[in-house]
Amino acid sequence: MIVTTHQADLLPYSGFWFKMAKADLFDLKIYDQFQARGYQRRVAMRGSWASVPVIGSPSRARICDVRIRPDEAATVLKDQIAGRYRGSRNWDTVGKVLMDMIDDIRTEHLWQFNLSLILGVRDLLGITTPISIALPPEGRGSVGLVSVLRRYNADAYLAGQGGRAYMGDCAEFTEAGIEVQWSAHRPVTGDSIVTVLMDYDDPMSVVLAE
Repeated sequence: MIVTTHQADLLPYSGFWFKMAKADLFDLKIYDQFQARGYQRRVAMRGSWASVPVIGSPSRARICDVRIRPDEAATVLKDQIAGRYRGSRNWDTVGKVLMDMIDDIRTEHLWQFNLSLILGVRDLLGITTPISIALPPEGRGSVGLVSVLRRYNADAYLAGQGGRAYMGDCAEFTEAGIEVQWSAHRPVTGDSIVTVLMDYDDPMSVVLAE
């Protein structure tokens, strides 16, 4: 059982989807602290930031507690996507699907807004890995992550390269009998998955690039 985890980000870049495609189960982290300049509410599209407005200044809130105004968030995101991608190779097909996807979302929670998009893009890419949301971790950092992996009876954890900054020698994972595997993804672009969907006839070839 290979488990991977990631925060509930906004239309994230290809490395997010690489981990999802390679894992047996994808855990969506919604109890981490919200980062005002993080990827939960913004992502690069065509090399510049596209973002969704949130209510207030929730710099110390958990991701699961951050609110949006649904109509405003949908309108802003659609306008940014149209502005960046209208006329792209796959705009007439993928563009309409994305716009309809955004129109169908009805929630005041940012993480649920992002999850709806994640589920829709997962289907567009043909990825079948199930997505789960665990209870809050017991502890911080690697200790908390291991507590989540144990709930899934994970044999292995597929980690992004960014995890090396806080996972250290992975002693907590070794002690728990969980093998750490590092993502071998080679990003073709650091942009949102929207860029990949709009520009490539075979987006999964970009997602799975190593």
